[in-house]
Amino acid sequence: MPVVLASGHLVDAPGRPAPRFPQRVAGEVARLVAETFDEWRVGPGSVLVCGGARGADLIAAEAALSRGAAVTLCLAMPVAEFEPSSVALPGTDWSARFERVLRGSEVRVLHSTGDADVFSQTNQWMVDLVKGLDDRPRALLVWDGRNGDGPGGTADMAARLGYDVTDPHVRVIDPTAL
Repeated sequence: MPVVLASGHLVDAPGRPAPRFPQRVAGEVARLVAETFDEWRVGPGSVLVCGGARGADLIAAEAALSRGAAVTLCLAMPVAEFEPSSVALPGTDWSARFERVLRGSEVRVLHSTGDADVFSQTNQWMVDLVKGLDDRPRALLVWDGRNGDGPGGTADMAARLGYDVTDPHVRVIDPTAL
């Protein structure tokens, strides 16, 4: 059964000048994630590793849990700090979804070295974790292919994985194309 690393954009906060992942396409992204997991046969015995943020991470975690896969959430900071900064979005159910995923997952919290951006450190930590489980893990990236707003985004994750986006072990879902 596959080991999968999921990463991607946060669902956009209201008023984002250049949309990357509009809330209105979250359902379509979830459908495409489900199709990908069906194709990859994600289920009991599979492991999904993700960061737990609203959008790509939580959608992938929900899909994996619904199939009986084990989910490891690698949080960049303790839940009390992470939820308001990377999950909560007024007028949405992302926080409730996060709480449900927390209950069904193994939760790990980064012990930051303070030497680099915490999100970059978390990306490397997740890559090391999945490559320790499988030397050719699969990667699901919900990503527009561009650099992010700061260090540690999906472009950083893609680079750390070392795969070309055309590799058959990688699936890119571009929410801006939906």
